[in-house]
Amino acid sequence: MNTAEPFVLKVGESSTELVEWFQTNDDQAAYITAWNPFGQKISDNENYAAEQKVIAEIESRGLFYLKGESIDPTGLWGNEPSLLVFGITLESAKELVKRYHQDGFIYISNDAKPQLILLR
Repeated sequence: MNTAEPFVLKVGESSTELVEWFQTNDDQAAYITAWNPFGQKISDNENYAAEQKVIAEIESRGLFYLKGESIDPTGLWGNEPSLLVFGITLESAKELVKRYHQDGFIYISNDAKPQLILLR
């Protein structure tokens, strides 16, 4: 996967880019954000601080990640910076996003088909 080329993840649709990645690297990933905990809009400064904490935690675990952006197709929410974290298990991803008060995240196992995981 060429990390310089943007790609789109869609729930329930296999990702060609992740199929390629999983052939030679980790075979699981989670797409997460720390922005707007529990779906409540907070200031960009608070969101940015939470995002930096998540990045520090991911880096301390030695996990590779790509920065991304979650886009609300309805336009009601602004775009949210997000992270595609490779090599993280489903349970570890659940634990991580719960600590940052998120309602859910996207998980991708070795079939490269993103699934929505709701926590509440």
